[in-house]
Amino acid sequence: MTIVAEEAGAIVDGANMILAGESLSAVARKWTEADLLSPRSKAAGTKAWTLRGVKKVLTSPRYIGQSTYHGEVMGEGQWPPILDPDIHYGVVAILNNPERFSGGRRTGRTPGTLLAGIGQCGYDDCTDTVNGRGYQGVPVYGCAATHTRTPRSIADDRASKATLARLMFPDFLGQILDTQNSQDGRSSAHLQGEARELRERLDGLALAYAEGTINLSQMTAGSQALQKKLEAIESELVSTVGIPPLDPVRGVAGLIEGWPHLPLPTRRAWVDFCCIVTLNPAKGRHMSSMTVDDHVTIKWRNVSE
Repeated sequence: MTIVAEEAGAIVDGANMILAGESLSAVARKWTEADLLSPRSKAAGTKAWTLRGVKKVLTSPRYIGQSTYHGEVMGEGQWPPILDPDIHYGVVAILNNPERFSGGRRTGRTPGTLLAGIGQCGYDDCTDTVNGRGYQGVPVYGCAATHTRTPRSIADDRASKATLARLMFPDFLGQILDTQNSQDGRSSAHLQGEARELRERLDGLALAYAEGTINLSQMTAGSQALQKKLEAIESELVSTVGIPPLDPVRGVAGLIEGWPHLPLPTRRAWVDFCCIVTLNPAKGRHMSSMTVDDHVTIKWRNVSE
């Protein structure tokens, strides 16, 4: 019935990591390195968290103060909650989304690579975007028809540098600073991001219920909590113009300085906002003989549009 502060803090950190697009593996490593194994695990001689164990903790309604019986929520528990309901149900939606495990396109809240679903295939009549995969032991990007096998390291580096270059242009900074703010001072970029995340979590809950990974009471409670917050955010977004997430205090300078350490979804949003990234086919050339410009074509977007 009593919260253990260190363990509660780790659960909150783990939930926020999932919402930021990080993996269960990253959470498992963090908890293991902090030596926060459960008494049962220690008694069994287990030395590390498993992905299943992390997911079980982060999706348990017990951590929002609800009691359960055989997985069904029975009512309010006799202990204080650790997580806010909107955070909990957001994590549930992400971790129970069938696309997370199906090998499908990772273009939602849990992308695995910088350019998946963003980079475009440069083959003549191909209209597909690319996804991450492997080729002869090398991580690459390719469309569904495998017209291109662009090394991820080359494409990610080129797209990141082009985005940062665009951010440093004076005309771009001026447009960002002119972005309207909501009444409480939060930028519309933050509101747009929050609204998008909430919609994706609502979709994820519906998919999880359809797949049978959560029950009706969990879906209903989660949907009500998320929908209430979404309605409040959308009311603030009236007459505002949205940009990707931007720290209202540190601004563009902070975005540039902290780029390598930003959550993957934030970097993806800025790349897509600033650039049209096209990954080109080899057309008979050996990969080692191709330059960066052979592999990747960048076109800056007209931000005013």
